[in-house]
Amino acid sequence: MSISAMKLTGMRILPRAAVLTACAAAAVAATACSGTPASTGSAAPTASSATAQPAPTPTPAPPALSVPQLKQRAAADAASILASFVPPPGARRLAKAPAVAHGLLTRPAFSIGSFDQVDDVSWWEATDQPQYVLAWELGQIPSRFQVGGPTTLVPGPTLAWYDTYWLSPVTGVLVWRDMVIETVGAGGGRTAIRVDAQVTWQPPRPASERVPAAARVVTIAEVPASKSATGLPKPETITNPAVVSRLAAATDGLELLPPGKYACPPPTGNALMLTFRAQAAGPALAVANSIGGCESVTFTVDGRSQPALAGAESFNTQVLSLAGLRWQL
Repeated sequence: MSISAMKLTGMRILPRAAVLTACAAAAVAATACSGTPASTGSAAPTASSATAQPAPTPTPAPPALSVPQLKQRAAADAASILASFVPPPGARRLAKAPAVAHGLLTRPAFSIGSFDQVDDVSWWEATDQPQYVLAWELGQIPSRFQVGGPTTLVPGPTLAWYDTYWLSPVTGVLVWRDMVIETVGAGGGRTAIRVDAQVTWQPPRPASERVPAAARVVTIAEVPASKSATGLPKPETITNPAVVSRLAAATDGLELLPPGKYACPPPTGNALMLTFRAQAAGPALAVANSIGGCESVTFTVDGRSQPALAGAESFNTQVLSLAGLRWQL
């Protein structure tokens, strides 16, 4: 599932003061978010050796940007997004957050809570009602933006409302590219406005999070989405060096799960667990488990949990194709 699809299905929503199920993006996604078994175990190898269809060698990814370069890209993008806001007629820009609604506009109405994020902000004051301002803005937002959903009410001593708009991600560089417009009554027929341009960059995957070069065997097992599942195929152990190498490359090619917190829907199908070993009877060197919740893949190296990875659905498809397996997950 793409990042855009994740947004459209509501998989990433974190309004201010909300309590949501949190799937860690800087650590392995917890099984509570997906309902599937953890990936720290390993499937018992079988005596079989799969023969897979030839597959093209994956195209090398372009050189990764450094964190300072990513932050610079995010800051420039956030400035561009903020400049896309069209102030209502007669509105005036404020130098700082207005002292209204118990300081409500001193913090964003919506955020993913990531350290890998730039938040560019501006404040305004307009002469109209809060909801009318948002309705007017809906007709002014450039067409390159997608509407994030219906207007959201912020409950509290003073009612406030906000709308979200977003741009498509820049693959491998910028993940979330949002504009959040919040309005609240300021008294005397005036409305205070906070505009946030929030851009989150894709953090580089740690160099240590790779399948060890010593891996010569991989066991693929189907992991059920529920404990009542039956009729699972037997784990398949692959010793073909070319296939093992391609499966390791597919695992190493996954990006980190985009930073933030997620409300994860339950998994809709079974997952795959890949256990890499130096030899069939040896200990697990690395284990990848496409647990399904939030499209995440958990990954351990030498028994140590690594940051969660993204793209479980496409990973499953690629693994089955490379291994020549016709399993129906």
